[in-house]
Amino acid sequence: MNRKNNDTLFTAFSETFPADSFLDSLSTGVIFTDCGGVLTFMNRKAEILLAVFKETVIGKRIDMLPLRTPIYKVMSEDCRDVPLEMNIGGRVLKLRSSEVLSAEKTLLGSIYELSDVTLERDEKRSREEFVAKMTHDLKSPLMVLQGYVQAIKLGMWGDIHPKLQKTLEDMERSGKSLYSMIEDLLDVYRLEMGLVQIKRLPCDLQALLETCCHDRQLEAEEQGVSLLLKVARKCQKVELDAKQFSRVFANIVGNAVKFSPRGSTVTVSAQIRKGNFHVSVKDSGIGIAEKDKALVFKKYFRTEQAAGFKGSGLGLALSKEIVEAHGGTIEVASIEGQGSVFTVIAPIKE
Repeated sequence: MNRKNNDTLFTAFSETFPADSFLDSLSTGVIFTDCGGVLTFMNRKAEILLAVFKETVIGKRIDMLPLRTPIYKVMSEDCRDVPLEMNIGGRVLKLRSSEVLSAEKTLLGSIYELSDVTLERDEKRSREEFVAKMTHDLKSPLMVLQGYVQAIKLGMWGDIHPKLQKTLEDMERSGKSLYSMIEDLLDVYRLEMGLVQIKRLPCDLQALLETCCHDRQLEAEEQGVSLLLKVARKCQKVELDAKQFSRVFANIVGNAVKFSPRGSTVTVSAQIRKGNFHVSVKDSGIGIAEKDKALVFKKYFRTEQAAGFKGSGLGLALSKEIVEAHGGTIEVASIEGQGSVFTVIAPIKE
């Protein structure tokens, strides 16, 4: 289409849909100011959100607007680099601004966008309250039970009969397992709802993996499985949320140990490739059927091969959420009956 036809089409569109009508139909508030800070346009939604008639403010500079009014409060804020949220008349408004440039890159002024995020914030508050309530209601009784088990083991109520010692150890192990399941359940919910803030800080990847393998060593010995860690040189320093990633590695290594046969080896390896760190966990366990590979990261999903093994079906779902929150992925390669390789790939820096 040539330039003339383009101009004709634009003119026809403008006549059919005038700019003011188009902007007034938006669900967000829009305000324009010129280079001198004079308000030149305000759509209907902005009038509603700021409880003002545009006829009373159009043509005025921002510094000439009435003090302590919603529009002055909004327009006097610097929100060009980072969006701001503020409470205006019982609403939570999200405000952002940007420069308006001509086709020749000449500065024409600024545009302000206002969004009513009250409902979203109320829903987020409700979700946070739900998590807090569930955390208290599920964890508190369990912590009391674990406390009593510890007290009995310490002999606070007298000597423990040898036959009771094994029972107490089983109770303590089951309590820890239940506590871990509750944490996984709540953390999957938190991550899905955006309630978890990922804090990426410099971290020694090798030390993190060594700690993970050390924590799983007793379990591996009980299973008759060897743990082998291989970390390439220059693989120590990365930026990640160590607390969250320790759970990822614990889940994947724990699964490898759990599903591996006695006398086998679980190999954990790490290396840097093209700005990403790769951590692979290889086992020679039960493996995953081809039809199940796309489902193993779904909540509560368990393969037929995993029947009879303990687990909630939440560990891999949680791990996937954490890794993706870091801008990474988890890959799986597996042959049923021969073993699996889970590989975590994520940027070494944010």
